[in-house]
Amino acid sequence: MRVAFPELRDMIATTQNRAFCVLHQINFIMKTEKFLQFNGKTIYFQSYDGQFWIAIKPICEVLNVSYNPQVLALKNDVFFKDAYTLQYMHDSSNRLQKMICLPEKYIYGWLLSINSSSQELRNYKKECYDILYNYFHGTITGRKELLKKKVEIDIELTKAENELIENPAYIKIQELKKKQSEVNKGLKNNDQKVIQETITLFNYAQENN
Repeated sequence: MRVAFPELRDMIATTQNRAFCVLHQINFIMKTEKFLQFNGKTIYFQSYDGQFWIAIKPICEVLNVSYNPQVLALKNDVFFKDAYTLQYMHDSSNRLQKMICLPEKYIYGWLLSINSSSQELRNYKKECYDILYNYFHGTITGRKELLKKKVEIDIELTKAENELIENPAYIKIQELKKKQSEVNKGLKNNDQKVIQETITLFNYAQENN
């Protein structure tokens, strides 16, 4: 349809753009299920194509990191250049914009890859390094403690068995357990033989009917 008046055409275009933004806002709200809190600001996750996506611009703004250099670095990175996409997301001021997004599983690694003098970013990285250290150090330390306990139990068990080895009652129990094992083995072999003979007789009866 042709519109004769430029003012009317502009008004229609503006209305269409507003309607488009409202629809995307509704769609975004329906898809949003998670968010992060950075320095008092809310960073939204958007569920799409089976995973959560996060816009990098709001994160750059909150961490006081220059956005454009990070976009350039991301596009030139051998890994992240194939991981990002463009989606409509809310910025740190809750305005709906089309922005570069990364999957949630990559966002934390990307944050650690940022090269900036921002104090906010330095604080964030320090927290991450502390968490990583505590996680891996705690795991290694925990394993050492478990191994130590295992050795202590093995030593006590061996000691107890050595003390019992000359005890007549203990010797009698071990002999009975050996005989029990032999009887159980004989029963198992006998049952298997009966089953096999039954199958053979059944097959013979079937062939002669």
